[in-house]
Amino acid sequence: MEKVCFFSGDITRDGGTERVSSMIANALARQGKYQIMFLSLVEQASTPFFALASGIERYTLGDRWIHPGPGYLKVLPRLRRFIKQHQIDVIIDIDIVLDVLSIPATRGLKTKVISWEHFDFEFEMKSLYRRCILKYSVRRTDYVITLTESGKNAYMGKLGRSKEIATIYNPMQELSHVGETEKEKCLITVGHLIQLKGMDMLAEVACHVLRKNPDWKWLVVGEGEERAFLEEFIEKNRLGEQLILIGRAADVNIYLKKAQIYVMTSRTEGLSMCLLEAKAFHLPSVSFNIPGPSEIIEDGINGYLVKAFDREDMAQKLDLLMRDDELRKQFSAHAQDNMEKFQMENILKNWNTVLELLLN
Repeated sequence: MEKVCFFSGDITRDGGTERVSSMIANALARQGKYQIMFLSLVEQASTPFFALASGIERYTLGDRWIHPGPGYLKVLPRLRRFIKQHQIDVIIDIDIVLDVLSIPATRGLKTKVISWEHFDFEFEMKSLYRRCILKYSVRRTDYVITLTESGKNAYMGKLGRSKEIATIYNPMQELSHVGETEKEKCLITVGHLIQLKGMDMLAEVACHVLRKNPDWKWLVVGEGEERAFLEEFIEKNRLGEQLILIGRAADVNIYLKKAQIYVMTSRTEGLSMCLLEAKAFHLPSVSFNIPGPSEIIEDGINGYLVKAFDREDMAQKLDLLMRDDELRKQFSAHAQDNMEKFQMENILKNWNTVLELLLN
């Protein structure tokens, strides 16, 4: 049985990258066609935040986090030994940063390297070290998988990667319809409380819409370095009863089930798992019009795509949805239009196609 290894920074973390990687690995493992395993640079928790299927083994290269750079040099021989010892057929890098380890570590071996992109292309190009890694790896990996068609087009048009490249979307949850009786008057945002997720813009928008709609709440599910800023903002603007920081949640579905509108204020996204999960619960969604969300939301049909970082317009669109019950129901009814491409069955088929191509 061929061995497929997902290579992660730390698979025990609770981010969207770890979530989708676990989902794909679990689906592949349940087929019984491949032996699936995870290798992390380090694991900072004893168990993964997202459960792994029975039979999936986990390994680590060390016990201390290593930042990209010269520190990676001492990891290379460990990675090469691991690949040879376990006779890995395909290694899937769950971040392009890991390509700088996998490419030299597999030189001269039968192991194929898949570079799995998880961020927006423009975000990658803005970071010097990520841009350098991308330009190094784009012509050396055996296959490139992007999360969006716009990302694939950028790879092809700007980096010259014309072959062995495909877009494979993240999967959405498959859930039955959630009845209106379970809903409350609340908006929801799920994600790390970090600058890239636009927590400053979320606070500004929330202040506008919650003051106009005192019977509504805004749930923010997640944890991160911007928590202190949000707590201070909430206290200063007396929003303690409306803008509620849930913190890290093992079961996000509990909160998605009760919400009526999903809000995304991110500065950059790949293909948001949180947004896909919101659509699984038939939530109308409002997001800035950036790559990623623009491939999920149909503007004016099941949500709104607001001009990037226009907080005033986002507040107006949210206020409209919050006040118009019929519009929310209309958007909810169309939340899953054209979502076949995000169903696990189709996504798994695409992954199998890539793996079979490389293994044969």
